[in-house]
Amino acid sequence: MNVDTRDGESIPPELDMLIRSFFPMMDTEVERYDQFTKRNAMNFIEDFVNHRFWSMRRQYSSYVPDIDILKFAYFYSRGDIEPYVLLDENWTMSIYGSLDIQKEVKHFTSEEGLQNLIASIDSGNAFDISTFTTQYKDYFDPDSNLCVTLIGNVRAAFRSDVKSFATTSGRRAMNLYRLDYPGEDTNICYDLDDCEPDQTQLWNELIVTPVKILKVEMA
Repeated sequence: MNVDTRDGESIPPELDMLIRSFFPMMDTEVERYDQFTKRNAMNFIEDFVNHRFWSMRRQYSSYVPDIDILKFAYFYSRGDIEPYVLLDENWTMSIYGSLDIQKEVKHFTSEEGLQNLIASIDSGNAFDISTFTTQYKDYFDPDSNLCVTLIGNVRAAFRSDVKSFATTSGRRAMNLYRLDYPGEDTNICYDLDDCEPDQTQLWNELIVTPVKILKVEMA
């Protein structure tokens, strides 16, 4: 339509309707973050439509067997709009071939988070959480003063943390910028018996659906 959208203003109604259809949370996100403006959003959309969208398969298909069955989104994070993938059943099946892979893991949380975890397991209204098996660095959230050891159904596993966060689906999403890793391997643990954070000296990140709490300790 020969419209320059980069100033964030003077957008024709037809184009505005398309933008709101494909980016329905844009206004909410602009209001939520102090450093994020509509001009930032429109600059991203212009770049995404003309360039980024067309390079996603080329950039990320080598990491997974079938990229076309996965769900992607962009979220504002740390001053930038970054790509994420939903770690849903399609991700798990494509990497591990099963939705029933149980593993003992650990999870830092607060008392409130522990009660939510217990309620989720008891009710069967399960949601996925971020956990670890190996930790080299102290956890950074002082409010999460409990360490829960639990059995979880593995949905995804990574050698180092992937900036995952919860979604309303109950599944978590991970930052695609965290797919790579120092050395020859990617950050994805294709083999769950080989998932050590040996190059970053942080902790690994396993996304699991909680099945059973084994013990709770003060962190």
